[in-house]
Amino acid sequence: MLDMLFHPAMIRPLVAVIIASIVSSVVGVFTVLRGFSTLSAAITHSSFAGASIAVIYGVNPLLGALAVSLGFSGLTAYASRGNERRADVFVGMMFGFSTAIAVLFLSLARTYTATAWSFIVGDVLGVSLIDLYTLVAVAVVALCIVALFYKEFKFITFDPEAAEAMGLRASLYHYLMVFLIALFSVVAVKVVGIILAVVLLVAPAAAAYEFSHGLERMLSLSLLVSLASGVAGFLLSLYFNVATSAMIGICASAAYLAALLASPKRRRCAKCKEVATSRRVAKEV
Repeated sequence: MLDMLFHPAMIRPLVAVIIASIVSSVVGVFTVLRGFSTLSAAITHSSFAGASIAVIYGVNPLLGALAVSLGFSGLTAYASRGNERRADVFVGMMFGFSTAIAVLFLSLARTYTATAWSFIVGDVLGVSLIDLYTLVAVAVVALCIVALFYKEFKFITFDPEAAEAMGLRASLYHYLMVFLIALFSVVAVKVVGIILAVVLLVAPAAAAYEFSHGLERMLSLSLLVSLASGVAGFLLSLYFNVATSAMIGICASAAYLAALLASPKRRRCAKCKEVATSRRVAKEV
């Protein structure tokens, strides 16, 4: 299997998996902490519509996915700012609307059915050199945004009211966080597809949360879990000759489930509940 891994044809797919894992580990942390999991699913679905439109008009699908997902993420950020109920309605509507657009354009050219399927489930083994350059560019932009505004992101994530009171433009950074999800969706659509993009985004960060009490540690653990899931899924898919996106999704989900079972936070909470219950019973007696 190692000979197959270092084959020239496997280098590009492996690099694409690593890029997607790195971006997902960073963006996923803020997605989990801000409660944007459902919102991220809607944005990744909108990237499917953009890719479908681009295929019909002979444009690079990743550029189409980027344009439409950025547009939808801006609308979503506007709808979710300060009104969670309205955001839920908009996100639910966007699921259907973006899918309807994708189906409409694909119905206009039925010969692109195979291409559409690759967006749904991913086609990392078919990553071209142009696709890889696009993934690298999008990843660099996403990571640079996080690096430049890391302190502001951290502030509004843990104490948005204090951030507003100190004059920080929380709405601006709220938009930037949502845009980061759109950038991730472009990276993920080629690697794991729109169905499994949310798993790759959320699972590593959620697993890291179970063992973290600080943002820096959570970022480090999320990166470790994401890279391990991505590379392990890629290798297992080659060994068993199955879909790469499926194996990556399974590995990421398994890591999260294992983290839940071994979580010191949950054991501590359970112990606290037992102590509180015993104290309440003692008082009643």
